[in-house]
Amino acid sequence: MEKIRNAVSNSYFVLSLSLLGIFIGYLLRIFLSRALTLEDFGLFYAVSAFIGLFTLVRYLGLNQALAKYIPEFMIRNEKGNIKSSVLSVFVIQTLTIIAFTALVFIFREQISVSLFKSPSAEPILLLMTLSFFPSMFFTVFQSVFQGYQKLKLYASVEPVRIALTFLFSVIFIDMGATGVAVAYLIAACATTIVFFRSFQGLGITKHASKMSFGLTKKLLKFSMPVFVSSIAAIVISYTDTIVITFHRTLQEVALYQVALPTSQLLLIFSGSIAAVAFPLISELYSRKRFSEVKKGVRTMSVLLLVMIMPFVAILVTFPEAIIGILFSESFLPASLALRVLSVSMIFYSLFVVFQTTLDGIGKPIITTKIMFSMAGINLSLNLMLVPILGITGSAFASLLAYAAGVVLGMRFVSIHAGVSLPFNRLAKIIVSSIASIAVMFLIKSTLSLPLYPKFALAVAAGIAVYILAASAMRAITYEDIKFIESKGNMPRPVRELARMVFRKKKRGW
Repeated sequence: MEKIRNAVSNSYFVLSLSLLGIFIGYLLRIFLSRALTLEDFGLFYAVSAFIGLFTLVRYLGLNQALAKYIPEFMIRNEKGNIKSSVLSVFVIQTLTIIAFTALVFIFREQISVSLFKSPSAEPILLLMTLSFFPSMFFTVFQSVFQGYQKLKLYASVEPVRIALTFLFSVIFIDMGATGVAVAYLIAACATTIVFFRSFQGLGITKHASKMSFGLTKKLLKFSMPVFVSSIAAIVISYTDTIVITFHRTLQEVALYQVALPTSQLLLIFSGSIAAVAFPLISELYSRKRFSEVKKGVRTMSVLLLVMIMPFVAILVTFPEAIIGILFSESFLPASLALRVLSVSMIFYSLFVVFQTTLDGIGKPIITTKIMFSMAGINLSLNLMLVPILGITGSAFASLLAYAAGVVLGMRFVSIHAGVSLPFNRLAKIIVSSIASIAVMFLIKSTLSLPLYPKFALAVAAGIAVYILAASAMRAITYEDIKFIESKGNMPRPVRELARMVFRKKKRGW
């Protein structure tokens, strides 16, 4: 059980820095939305999405292979193999990046005009492509840190990169979207420089070694399945923006790039749950404590829905206020898409629980199959709906794809782990959130107050109603909190709040 606590503690640490990176990244997006024109904002993120489709070229699953095999080499004191592995990864990734960069440089004009419908896309496309080279170094460093269990260094890389990107974006913002691309390139170089000394301090470069065909083959054998499974995640993440870019306008891309990341902030909760769930489920399942696995999954699904629903209620009721406060009135047409995407995050968050469970019990291949199914549904629906409904159609495509993922995930978790969800309690949480939405809509439509006071009053009243309703219906109990706490170190603020809200009274499943 001590291993579980250590794993959970490490997960919380990594998650905290990950959340910091997400927060800085979101602030950067807010800054860019106010500093760039609507078209430039859309153009930059359209190019970013296109480049994002090819991040697999940069990784090829080899970074994960490093993180897996470095601990094994350390145990066997095969330090030369560590250097050989890192060298192999650098060589392979350099060759693939050169090939991709050459293609982009050759067809840059056709891509800019045909896909982005703007010659202004060309310098942004070239700069973002060139950023692959320095990015290769710091991402390999990050995987090495992970393999060496240097978690502080591992978790610091992304926050440092995005903070430097923010800094250089402020410096070069007068150049418009091209200046932001310059900032990304310089930040990638600076991040590599920042972490090079830490990488060098591990002593890898001191050992005599050379590339080994056998070792390279071993790395590729592990990385290829990872590479294939990553394709689905990349398709889900970027194809909606690409389809909008191709069929609609850069202005609509800009609107979508406000709605989507705002809704994705809700995934912080599923990330928190997954950080606890994976080591917990893996350990319990390996010890054949199947009843506790079932209880853990059910408890986590309830806790996740309890945490996410009040925020969904706020985004569904006040999308205009959220967008207006964070971005500007120019982005208000994204309100309906934000509503739909917020609801879709409920399904995706539940899918993360199923995904974590299947990975934890040693069934990652099933997760991969589900991800490909979701990617196929999402792409097909985007191609059908975006030409007609624009960004709202893309939002509905995501909603339906994630709902399908939940249905498939629930089925396979039931088959392989014998877990069924506590639908009665989940229904109580949904009813509580509907009551919260009703109260907020009532205040929104009846009170004649300025926007900010009305927003604050409605949110306070809505959350109060939600907590009272969920507590009165016993949607979650004190025993749920105790179960999670017994398996790992729950953060003190969360623990104290949960103990204050939920009473001590046992309730069956």
